[in-house]
Amino acid sequence: MSQFATTSNGPSRSYPQLIAVYGVLPNLFREQSVLPRAIEAEQRLIDAILVQRRRLSRNQKDTILNGVAMVRGSDYCRALFAQAVPVLPDRNSAVFDFSLRLAKHGPRVSGRDVEALKSSGFDEQAILEAVATTSLGLMLCTLADGFRPHLDPELASPAPGEVLSVPEPTDWPKASGPYLSLALDSCADSPASVVLREQYGFLPNLYRLQSVAPELLDAEVGLLETILFPEDGLSRVQKECILLAISSANLNTYCATLHSQVLNILGIPLEECDQIVEDHRQSGLAEKDRTLLDECRKLATPSGGSGQRFDPERLRTHGFTEQHIVEAVVVAGLGNFLNTLQAGVGAAPDFPPRRVFGPKDLYLSSDKARLISDATLPDDPDFVLVARVRDGDIDVFEELVRRHSRRIFGTLAGLLGNIDDAHDATQEVFLKAFENIGNFQGRSKFSTWLTSIAIHAGTDILRQRKPAESLDEDDEGFRPRQVQKWADDPEQLLAASQRSELVRGAVLRLPEKYRIAVLLRDINQLSTEEAAAALDLSIPALKARVLRGRLMLRESLAPHFIRPEKTDA
Repeated sequence: MSQFATTSNGPSRSYPQLIAVYGVLPNLFREQSVLPRAIEAEQRLIDAILVQRRRLSRNQKDTILNGVAMVRGSDYCRALFAQAVPVLPDRNSAVFDFSLRLAKHGPRVSGRDVEALKSSGFDEQAILEAVATTSLGLMLCTLADGFRPHLDPELASPAPGEVLSVPEPTDWPKASGPYLSLALDSCADSPASVVLREQYGFLPNLYRLQSVAPELLDAEVGLLETILFPEDGLSRVQKECILLAISSANLNTYCATLHSQVLNILGIPLEECDQIVEDHRQSGLAEKDRTLLDECRKLATPSGGSGQRFDPERLRTHGFTEQHIVEAVVVAGLGNFLNTLQAGVGAAPDFPPRRVFGPKDLYLSSDKARLISDATLPDDPDFVLVARVRDGDIDVFEELVRRHSRRIFGTLAGLLGNIDDAHDATQEVFLKAFENIGNFQGRSKFSTWLTSIAIHAGTDILRQRKPAESLDEDDEGFRPRQVQKWADDPEQLLAASQRSELVRGAVLRLPEKYRIAVLLRDINQLSTEEAAAALDLSIPALKARVLRGRLMLRESLAPHFIRPEKTDA
C-alpha cells in the first residue's frame, strides 16, 4: 500500500509519453507528483533506453525488464513490465542470461561475461543497451520498493511467478575494466560533457564509455541535473551521501570512490567518507542524516537483507518533508542505476580507490550479504503467529509479546542500566513492532528483528540522555593489562550476590557498542549469527566486538578474581 500523498501541482508534461510507453499512466510515477521534474527526467531516460531503437529490439528490452523484476521480486514492476511480455521469458537468450546475472550478482560480473556475450553475436553497442536496460529495470524496481504504489486497475495482478534461478558466479573479477572498447572521445564537446566537467572538474570514465550513445548520455546527465545537483530539497551533500551509502551496500568500488571524492570537494573529509562506506552509523553525521542513510540503504540492490522495508514514516518523524522523501527514493534509484551500469561496462576508477571491495565483503553484513540471495531462510518458531497477525488476527500479537518480553526487557535493562526506562522502552518496542509488522519480510527470525528494534530504541534513549557521549567510540587503543591467571574457583572469593553486582556494574561501564554485543551473546544467549543480524554486523565484526568486550570485562573484574600471590614470610 502506498504511503505517499499523490497531490500534484498539475499534470506532468511527461504523462502523455509515459502513457505511450505503458498504455496507462503508472501509479509509480503518480507517487512522485510532488516532484514533477523527477518524473520528466525519468521519462526521458525511459525514452532513451526503451523507445529509441538501435541494436536491441523493444521486445528484447521488455524481456530483460521483466526478468529483472522477477529477480528483484517486485510484484508491481512484474505487473507493469508484463504488459509487453505476459509470459515467462526465454531463458536460452544469451543477452537475457547476462542481464539476470548483472541484476542479481552485479559486483561479480566480469570481462569474461561480456566476452561470452560478444561470442554469441552481440556487438558492444548492443551490450551497452542491455546493460542500460538492466540498470533501468533495477532503478524502477527501487522506486516501486520505496513508494509501494497501488497496482493500477488497468494492470493484471501478477500470477505467482517462478523464481528465476541465477547461478552464483564462482569467483570475483580479477581484472579491472573497461569491458568495452567503444570510442571514448566522441562526446568531448557535447552539452552533457560540458555539464559533467562543470560539476566534477573532469569527465568520469563511466560517462566517457557511453559516448557512443549520446541520447543515453544526455538522459543520464539530465537526471543528474534535475535530481542530484539542485539544492532546493535535500542538500547536495545529503544526496551524495546517499549515493555513497548505496554504492557501499552494492560493493561498487568505482562509485564509492567517485562519490567520496565529490564529497571531499564539498568539504567532507575523506576519513568521514571512509566511515560512511564502512558503517554510516558510526560516522560523525547528524542523527537525522544517519537515519536518512539507514532507510536509503534498504533500497540497495538486491533488497531485503535486513528483513525491513523503506520506512518513510521514520523519516517524517525526523523532519523530512514529502519532497525530501521522494527525492531520497529517486536518488537511491539513481544510485542503483549507476552502480549496475558501471558493473556492466567495467569503468575503471578515476582515482586510486581508498576502499576496494572483494569477495570477503559479500558476507560482511546483512545489508551486504543480500547479494547471496539464494541462502536458506532461518527456521522461525514465530512464523505462524506473525503470519496470523499480518492477516488481521491482531489478538495473536499478545502471544508474541509473552514469548519475547522477558528477553527484550533484559536487553534494554542491560543497555540502559535503569529499570524504569527499560519498562517504558519495552512497551515502545512492542508498539513499534506491531505498527510495522507488515514490513517484516521473514528474511531473519522475528526475534532477531525485534531485538534490532530494541537496540535502536535503547541507543536513541542513550543519545538523548548523554548527547555528549558518542556511541561510535571505537576504543581501538584498548590493550588488556591484567594477564594474571584467575583463581580456579572464583566463587570461593566472592558471594553470589557480590559477583552479580560486580559483573552488572562492569557490564554497564562498557562502551555501548561492546556492551550490546556482550549482552546479546553472553547474557541473552543469542547465537553468533542472530546477534550479528540484530546488530546489522558481519559475523567477524560481531566476534571482534564480543572478544573486546570480554577483555574489557576481564580487565575491570581482574582485581576481584585474581588469586593473591603467595609471598615468603
